[in-house]
Amino acid sequence: MNIAVITAKGGNTTLENKNLIKINNKSFIEYQAIAARESKYVDKLYISTEDSMIKDEAKLLKIPIIDRPKELSQSDTNHGDVIEHIVNFLSKKYKSIDTITILLGNTVMVTGIDIDNCISCVLSDTEIDSSMTVWKAQDDHPLRAMKINNQGFLESYLDVGTVDTNRQSYENIYYYDQGPWTFKMESFLKYKKLRKGPGPWWWMAKKCKPIVRYWVTGRDTHELMDVKISEFWINQVKNQF
Repeated sequence: MNIAVITAKGGNTTLENKNLIKINNKSFIEYQAIAARESKYVDKLYISTEDSMIKDEAKLLKIPIIDRPKELSQSDTNHGDVIEHIVNFLSKKYKSIDTITILLGNTVMVTGIDIDNCISCVLSDTEIDSSMTVWKAQDDHPLRAMKINNQGFLESYLDVGTVDTNRQSYENIYYYDQGPWTFKMESFLKYKKLRKGPGPWWWMAKKCKPIVRYWVTGRDTHELMDVKISEFWINQVKNQF
C-alpha cells in the first residue's frame, strides 16, 4: 500500500491561511489532493492538521484527517516530528504499508507525475530508502553565498579562498524544492533512531534518490509574491515541463 499525506497547519505567521488560498477557485490543499488522486500509485490520501478551517476544507474534498496535536502545530515544530506522528497513526491503522509520500499544503507545484516518479523510484530498488524532488543550483550555489558581518558589510559565507566567477566550474549542487517526499515505511522504522538523512530531512533515511525538476528555487508559499508565482505556474508553466 502507498499512502500520501498532505501536511498543513494553521496559525501561519508569514501569510495568513496560506494553505487555503485559492487560485482559479481551488485551494492549495485541493491542488495537492488532485495531484495525489491523479497518481497511479497512491492508494490512500490523508491530511495532517490541527486547524478547524483546514479540516472543513478536507471534509469538502473528502480527505480523511489525521488530527495533529497542538504541540506539533507550532511555528518552530520540526517537520520530522509531524511525520513521525503520521507514521505512528498509519501504522496502527494498516498492517502493511510500502511507502508514505508527504505533500506540503502550501505549494501547488506538484503533479501526479511528480508523485509517481518518486514512488516508482523508491519501489524500483530494494536498496533505495526514499526519493525527493530537487532543483539544481547555479546562481544560488553555496560558493556564491554571502553573509552580513558585525560591521554591516558583505563577506563570503564559506571560507574557501578564491572562487571562480564561472558558475559552470562549480560542482553540481541540489536543493529540495518542496515537492514530494517519498520514503519506505520499513526504512523509516529502521533508521528513525539514527536521525540521519540528506540535509535536515532525517526521515528520508540513508539512501535517498533525487528527482531533478526544472526550476530556480523552492516552490512553497510564504508571501504574496509566492502566490503570484504559483498562479503563473498553474496557468502557464504546469503543462510545459
